[in-house]
Amino acid sequence: MNIFSTFLLILLSLNLKGQSVQNRNWEYSKVLYTSSTKNSTIITNSLPRGGGLVYHKGKEYNYFIFWANIRNESTSPLELQIKFQSLNFFNADKSHFIVAFTKAKMTFDKVQDFDYGLTDLPSLLNNESNQLKSVKNSILPKKEYLFYIPIFIHKTKWPVRAEFILKDKKLFYKITAGTDTVMVSCGSLDFKN
Repeated sequence: MNIFSTFLLILLSLNLKGQSVQNRNWEYSKVLYTSSTKNSTIITNSLPRGGGLVYHKGKEYNYFIFWANIRNESTSPLELQIKFQSLNFFNADKSHFIVAFTKAKMTFDKVQDFDYGLTDLPSLLNNESNQLKSVKNSILPKKEYLFYIPIFIHKTKWPVRAEFILKDKKLFYKITAGTDTVMVSCGSLDFKN
């Protein structure tokens, strides 16, 4: 090895050691919603993290892992209910997606992990006993609820983004895959006075 190569390797190693690793918060959107009774909630939606391919019933699906955090900023309990149809369709190319809620618990310490720390994605899609059919939770005042949203898309385009949107008391999930966008009614978010 010549002197120039040795010098270059030393310089590169010093440069790599001197760089700090930044942690991203991976937030895509964060919206404050206020009801007519002055109750408020903050919904934070993540960017996708990780991803890969899985097969389900002979079809190829790309998976994307998201998380959402719903924070109750009011003095009243907040009732969350989410349920998706088994298949949800985009408008073009017979592309469709499956949301398979997991029993695994999302925590903020997993935000920097690949797939947000979620493991065994093929099993989640192919073994229904690993899935939750719906999400129901009562969020106490000044508390929050953080959960995974694994999405499996057949015939996807890039990039993929997703977010919960609250209109009145109805909850919608907006998913964009390339130029395709769909907004699916999926539940409710209601303050109990």
